[in-house]
Amino acid sequence: MIWLNYRPALVMFTALVVSGWSSGMASAQTQGAAGGAEKKPPAQAMQHNRGPKRLALSNADGAVVTLWKPDLGKRELEPKMGMITLPPTGVDNYHAIVVERDWGDSMDAIVRYEYMRGKPSGESPRKLTSAVKTPVEVVPDPLPRDHHRYYSRAEAAFILRYKNQLLANHPVVLQTSNGSSVNGVSDSEGRVVFQIPDDFSDVVPGERDQRGAELSVSTEYQAEGVQYNSVLTAEYRVSPEHWQSKPWGVAVAGIGFVFGGFLTRRIARHKKGGAK
Repeated sequence: MIWLNYRPALVMFTALVVSGWSSGMASAQTQGAAGGAEKKPPAQAMQHNRGPKRLALSNADGAVVTLWKPDLGKRELEPKMGMITLPPTGVDNYHAIVVERDWGDSMDAIVRYEYMRGKPSGESPRKLTSAVKTPVEVVPDPLPRDHHRYYSRAEAAFILRYKNQLLANHPVVLQTSNGSSVNGVSDSEGRVVFQIPDDFSDVVPGERDQRGAELSVSTEYQAEGVQYNSVLTAEYRVSPEHWQSKPWGVAVAGIGFVFGGFLTRRIARHKKGGAK
């Protein structure tokens, strides 16, 4: 469960990642100040299976959902029965799903990057992240390369941006569906680095653990009388460090280097002796 503190409301954003034939729904609810009107921004959850990826939305009335391709081509998607199916684009690379809800005096945005398979796109992922897809955006810097996902214990960097303006010295929070919350502030170049919490329970050392959870990186910004609330969501998984022994691997590599050097010297001496 992910808690986001927005002005002047408390937003509860829940995201569940499911796989195989299971299904999961995400919900979002915003409660205004006492006696105020209630707003319900859209929320999402990804479903991973062998078929097309799907996005589950609740409170999606009035929300605009856009799929961005690696070449910056765009396609508007329409929810059906609370679900959005990501259509195959035929190209291999990261795509961006952007959900926006304009309330007039405020705007909520959810951005998620998903890797889709197909023919080589010939595009750099930076082209997609550099594009202005919503006024205020939390941008991965860079997108994860290792199996296209984040891992606990690893560092992850993000850029805070308002249109083409970097948001320097700006507050931002990383939260996970496992209950962790980490506050941060961007540097002079609008960049912030977080260490993803290692917050999976009952991890057994030495045993491979494929569990995943959701993380969100959120910020808010006010400009020209509009309050922007922006959230980047992504999956993260248990760190492989729990079952991979790096010190032993380094030791084995060292032994290999020593043995290789010893063998090379013996061969060199043998050749030298044979030449006499």
